[in-house]
Amino acid sequence: MAANTEALNQQLQQIVNSLKEQGILDSQFWMVHSLKEASSPFFLAQLIPMFCHNVQTTLRDLNRTLEKEPVNYYDMNELTMKLKGCTSSIGARRLALACVTLWRAVDNKNKDGCGSALNDIRQEYQTLRSSLDRIVELERRIVSHQA
Repeated sequence: MAANTEALNQQLQQIVNSLKEQGILDSQFWMVHSLKEASSPFFLAQLIPMFCHNVQTTLRDLNRTLEKEPVNYYDMNELTMKLKGCTSSIGARRLALACVTLWRAVDNKNKDGCGSALNDIRQEYQTLRSSLDRIVELERRIVSHQA
């Protein structure tokens, strides 16, 4: 069983290292991952779905705010900062960078730029989401082997 756990941990490390090399994640992700040791073995497997839910909710709110006329750029700014903070805290580097592009469009009150940036964010989120789903699956398998 220990050999299986070690192999799963190595697989997880390879996936995360690959995502770092691609710029999808940064070193903050390993910092978050290390918190599971101090708090709970299920920490990351619980945190990632909450993160995904928060991102999806914020993206929905950003879309709704952008669709209303006139666009409330104050609300767009607040939602963009919320999304940027969420993505930075988990180490989602490319998604956080895409949020900066959105923030600039919001700051310039550029509705078309906001729409384009939101599309980019959605694409980055889909890329990240599929990777995070694989990580959660591995985390659950690791925890089940340790039990």
